[in-house]
Amino acid sequence: MDVGSSTVRAVVVENTRDGTFLVRHAFTRPMAGFRRGVMVDVEDATHALREVALELKKVGRRAMTNVFVNVASEHVRARLSRGIVAVARADQEIQDEDIERVIEASRALKLPPNATVLHSIVREYFVDDVGDIADPLGMNGSRLEVSTLVVEAFAPHVNLLVKGLDRVGLKVGGLIFNPLAAAKSALSKRQRELGCILIDFGMGTTSFVMYDEGKVTHMKSVPVGMGHVTNDIAVGLRTSIDVAERLKLEFGAATTRDVNRRETIPLHDYDPSSDREVTKRFLAEIVEVRLEEILGLIKAEIRGMERSLEFPGGAVLVGGGAKLPGLPALVRAELKMPVQIGIPYLDDFVIENSAYRELLEDPRAATVTGLVLWGGSEREKEIVPGGGAWWRKLIGYLKP
Repeated sequence: MDVGSSTVRAVVVENTRDGTFLVRHAFTRPMAGFRRGVMVDVEDATHALREVALELKKVGRRAMTNVFVNVASEHVRARLSRGIVAVARADQEIQDEDIERVIEASRALKLPPNATVLHSIVREYFVDDVGDIADPLGMNGSRLEVSTLVVEAFAPHVNLLVKGLDRVGLKVGGLIFNPLAAAKSALSKRQRELGCILIDFGMGTTSFVMYDEGKVTHMKSVPVGMGHVTNDIAVGLRTSIDVAERLKLEFGAATTRDVNRRETIPLHDYDPSSDREVTKRFLAEIVEVRLEEILGLIKAEIRGMERSLEFPGGAVLVGGGAKLPGLPALVRAELKMPVQIGIPYLDDFVIENSAYRELLEDPRAATVTGLVLWGGSEREKEIVPGGGAWWRKLIGYLKP
């Protein structure tokens, strides 16, 4: 379930014997009570989530018991960590127990107040100081090290989300940081190996994750999204938010480059109280300024990395904002790299309903399909060791 500031997307799948996911249901519903990825109005959020729960209940009660949900808050941070252990066996052959111990050691870092660990993502292993090892199982060595990227979230925000879902009868199976879920679905293995950046243009936030040589290097969510574009249009054109959103969707463009200066929009067609006309060029100027600000924040994060990163795999754009005309061209000009729109890879999905396929073959569905893939692979080392048991322990702790 992809919970956004204005929309929630959900897909119900059933595991099949061949390891694929049979899509039982997929839908979208309006969301309220969330701002910038955080629940801010419990009453409004509960009402919206209850509508989602009722829709899931139509499929069956089991659809409500193992829900994987995204976390999109700006208060999620990632930092590198390292764990070191001695190999336990006398013959120095590395076993699963050694791998679990070294990952756990990498998580033994001092957390900020009110922080909780969402993920501990393995980047590479070292056996006796030799690195770039993807899986050390069965290798021989006296010392095992691991480099991980620890993803922390603000615990009160997690608590609110878990309690809100529980209040309407939805049982959390896992919480996944938004860009990681989208990347799971929209990036190919080759793109990760070449080095790329995935950018998710949401309504309340813009989140991104960077890959280099197949490893996650950095991720973040910035508190500026497409909703801010809508607000800018409302202020600039002196109209309502609803009218501004319609104008953005129908006439918005991310860059003024190909917009005719003479084409106008009669505002009366959208706002009966207005008798003005505005040019499409002026609307595009408003949109472009805000998007340049968002991309400027991402550029600053890239420049702030410890070493210079190249992204031969380019930038992959997902989320509702990815469908804005001209956005790939603007990103290409600002970030100086190739750009493409990210469509979820659905090879692991069995979709018999054409309406469901149309809903999921969309850059807006990258996060929700990625959540399915994470849920289906929760025993992999990408998720904090312990899988479902760890989540039950965390959720039990967060509940009052």
